[in-house]
Amino acid sequence: MSPAPMSPLYRKIAWRLVPFLMLLYMVAFLDRVNISFAALTMNHDLGISESVYGFAAGVFFLSYCLFEVPANLVLARLGARRWLSILMVIWGFISMGTAFVHTEAAYIGVRFLLGIAESGFYPGVIYYFTFWMPRTLRTRILALFLLAVPLCNSIGSPISAHILLLNDVSGLRGWQWLFLLEGLPAIILGVAAWFLLADGPWSAPWLSAGEREQIIGDLQQDEIQRPDSGKQSFHVARDCVVYFLWSSGNYGLTFWLPRILTTVGASNLSTGWWATVTFGFGALAMLWASRRRGFRALPWLFLASSAGFIAVGLAHTALVAVAGFSVAAMGILASLPMFWSLAASRLSGKAAGAAIALVNSVGAVGAFAGPSAMGWLHDITHHYSAGLWAIAGAMALGGLLVYRESAKPATVPAQTAD
Repeated sequence: MSPAPMSPLYRKIAWRLVPFLMLLYMVAFLDRVNISFAALTMNHDLGISESVYGFAAGVFFLSYCLFEVPANLVLARLGARRWLSILMVIWGFISMGTAFVHTEAAYIGVRFLLGIAESGFYPGVIYYFTFWMPRTLRTRILALFLLAVPLCNSIGSPISAHILLLNDVSGLRGWQWLFLLEGLPAIILGVAAWFLLADGPWSAPWLSAGEREQIIGDLQQDEIQRPDSGKQSFHVARDCVVYFLWSSGNYGLTFWLPRILTTVGASNLSTGWWATVTFGFGALAMLWASRRRGFRALPWLFLASSAGFIAVGLAHTALVAVAGFSVAAMGILASLPMFWSLAASRLSGKAAGAAIALVNSVGAVGAFAGPSAMGWLHDITHHYSAGLWAIAGAMALGGLLVYRESAKPATVPAQTAD
């Protein structure tokens, strides 16, 4: 089925908002996951074990989870322009500060602080879209915004791998340069966001009075047609569980891909390019998913990612491992906009911001559980297979949980790349 057309007004809004917000999210995502490449040399320099690395990777999401809902409430009071700008500058300095940790405790502490600083960004942007778009169009914009995830990994991975080559330049290790160079863009873009973003259509100088009235009318119509609020709590609870399982797989993939590839023969430098291949396939799968109308493919995407993780657990060469990771990435990334489209189609009104933040907060616990379990199981078994199979099980369970809901006919256009 072909996607519904987008009016000139909302096409104009999309072009003004999405490219810049995608750039901001790419920087945010890079600053949270670049430890996966830093770990290739940093873990040895600081004497960090696999279990400590997995815990530090995941502890980001514990603080992220604790502060996510309050952060969205602050955004509603302070305004998106000021709040997102402040958050970016703060997390940029924290990310750069990671270059100077010398102990396990300091490393874990900095990761915890980074989680607090980033906690308001992703759910804040999802909430921010509700100020601009009616529900039927919001999902297509979300799909474009979420392309920042595979693009960040595809572009950022080889950059991170090459930055590691700056060993002993000006007396700093390669992993120190990585944090310094990749934290700085957040500060610069945070300052830019203060001047480039508007809190909503009511304060956007590039919209006419008539355009503002049309947006307000469309959003009010959305409220009239909102779904039965009595059923929303059940749907939100199930979405929380599914997103917990999805996050376990996503961040198990993101944080451990470089480490696992080096154990099957890939060099530190080639790992960056293999990651580009992996997440490049994920980006293509996400584009494919963005053209779907309805959610019938969602459970099968979860199961595909499960099969990919199983294949990696059985791999003995880098090529086979990359193939498995690519399948896992395709299933995980293609399911992301589809999942949020399904979830967002049930949410409306003032409760939407808190509900989105709640789902994302529970997902953050899964993002802590996945990497932590991988490190813990590796130190017990001295192999990555057990952790990979545990994540595969989580993704399979997620597929079963969304099966019944995804089989229902779509009531809104599924996310479509425009």
